[in-house]
Amino acid sequence: MLSSLFSTALVFAAALSSVCADSAVTDIPSDVSTSDVSTFSSDVVSSTDSLVAAASSFKPKKICKCVPGDSCFPSDTIWKIFNITTGGRVIKTKPVAISCYPGPDQNAARCADVDSRWEDATFQADDVVGLSYPTNVTCPPVNVAAGETPGSCTLGVSPSFAVDATEPWHVAATVAFARLFNIRLVVKNTGHDMLGRSEGAGGLEVWIRHLRKGITFQKTFKSSTRCTRSGWTGSAFKIAGAYTWADVYTQAKANNVIVVGGGTPSVGAIGGWMQGGGHGPPSRQFGLGADQVLELDVVLSSGLTITANACQNSDIFFALRGGGGGTYGVVISTTIKAHPNAGMVVQHLAMGALTANTTGLLDTIAIVTSAYPDLNDAGYAGYGQWSADSPTPIFATFTAAYVHGIYMFGKTEKDARAAFDATRAQLALYNSSVFISEDYVTYPDYWSFYAAESGVEPPVGTPATLGSRLFDRPSLTKNFSALRNMIGKLAGTPGQFTFNSFEIVGGGQVFKDKADPNSGVLPAWRTCYFSNIVARGYPLGTPQSVVDQIEDDITFSKVAAMKALAPNTGAYMNEADRHDPDWKVDFFGSNYNKLLGIKEKYDPASVFFCPTCVGSDGWGEDSSRRLCKVNS
Repeated sequence: MLSSLFSTALVFAAALSSVCADSAVTDIPSDVSTSDVSTFSSDVVSSTDSLVAAASSFKPKKICKCVPGDSCFPSDTIWKIFNITTGGRVIKTKPVAISCYPGPDQNAARCADVDSRWEDATFQADDVVGLSYPTNVTCPPVNVAAGETPGSCTLGVSPSFAVDATEPWHVAATVAFARLFNIRLVVKNTGHDMLGRSEGAGGLEVWIRHLRKGITFQKTFKSSTRCTRSGWTGSAFKIAGAYTWADVYTQAKANNVIVVGGGTPSVGAIGGWMQGGGHGPPSRQFGLGADQVLELDVVLSSGLTITANACQNSDIFFALRGGGGGTYGVVISTTIKAHPNAGMVVQHLAMGALTANTTGLLDTIAIVTSAYPDLNDAGYAGYGQWSADSPTPIFATFTAAYVHGIYMFGKTEKDARAAFDATRAQLALYNSSVFISEDYVTYPDYWSFYAAESGVEPPVGTPATLGSRLFDRPSLTKNFSALRNMIGKLAGTPGQFTFNSFEIVGGGQVFKDKADPNSGVLPAWRTCYFSNIVARGYPLGTPQSVVDQIEDDITFSKVAAMKALAPNTGAYMNEADRHDPDWKVDFFGSNYNKLLGIKEKYDPASVFFCPTCVGSDGWGEDSSRRLCKVNS
């Protein structure tokens, strides 16, 4: 009944468009009832082709997505009807911090709450347009108690409307509506994205955060289509909805198994993290996030929902297992591998410059970095960070420092110490200029390790510019002088407050999964040991001219230095430079053309779009942020 009502309503909306298109967009009124819609017989439309034909009369002359103010943008009446057909799930969006600004939404208590929680990832995820890493904040929070006064507040890059999807058919209906009315479609779960892929000025967002149909543990994996080509006979979880890794981890711990998920537990489990490759603490042991996927359900641009696995729809299965999110369809359910629990041993290393001269510190950082391939081959994986000019201490009182926590599965402290012997001997030469601390901790199982060593929620909500690079053995071991030179460039200059974080998550099973014919991840992952992220943050309200300088420094100086050392690798697309001029090669490598063919097969009308995603170079934003076909 709902699908019939939806089709009827859209045809009715198309018929009304010529008289309603000029009306102002307002909040969704509540004075239209279902009976107003049901009077129009469902036999008006017989197929999707009829819907498209009905809408064709008001397509714009320029090949652009329709935005508020265009004659082709749905009128208020059409939005009313769509709201009814989705059970009242349509939201006219407002900036997260609108309560801090003069107008009908101003509220002092709410404003104070927004300001105090702005850097909380869960707070941002719970708002329909909240983003963990916004590319442009046009309505910043205001700390009234500190004497700040509100400036300007606009919706900026956020979508104008959203559907709070709680059922799979809500997703399908939203996709169909965006396709029919030629509206830019944005997909958002938690908004934990660094490349602006959950943004879209004037668009319609399908918000799946509240789509949750359960997490099911299978002691022995069984495909819903009886497909056996994955070869997986172990345990699995079916994640039916937009759960976070925190939700999945609770179930994994209860069943005494390990899943490969994000180090940050608030990240969404079935979205861009997984579809873009996805790394986590157990990746060296069990593979990348994308390599865990056994089966998934996805809503296509046609509005149809399909199941994809190694036996059916295997091409889009390939694409969604590492070929990037937000561009092929909306994944609403994923089944992933689960692995046996295991004990861990962790090495903590901290190094800090004892004088204002950071040369010795940078030398020791280069020494440890050059050892990553050997350490990884011995079983080590892990995470760390460093800066030569941090505005706050990295550990103790050291603002020029390096720290890491690297670990081994199923090994002893003796094993871990022995694997670090050669590196320790080299570092000892710098004891006079660098403070060096090394210690080890053993954990009986993975979840006690995760609780103590990972699972940290970093602050979010403020803009930053970053870039990254994957490094293979030749880039790290062939020329120490070149490596040390790159470390010096990544350190930046005083006052830049450049920060580097690194993820030793390659090797091991990540390398072995090169043999998987259904893996769409960047091929460089199969030879690279770690990813280095270089970043520079800046306060809200920083002038655009300064932001431009910072972005150019990251892209053309710091990322360029990493590319010079590792020219034939690439970058982890989920933590990369969104201004990378070589993004096709760096994010997708030799897979790009195959992925583009899959994109064109399943989304020929480009209903799905996100920047630096497969097929996105056919579209671009004009000066008003309207999304238009390039050269149209």
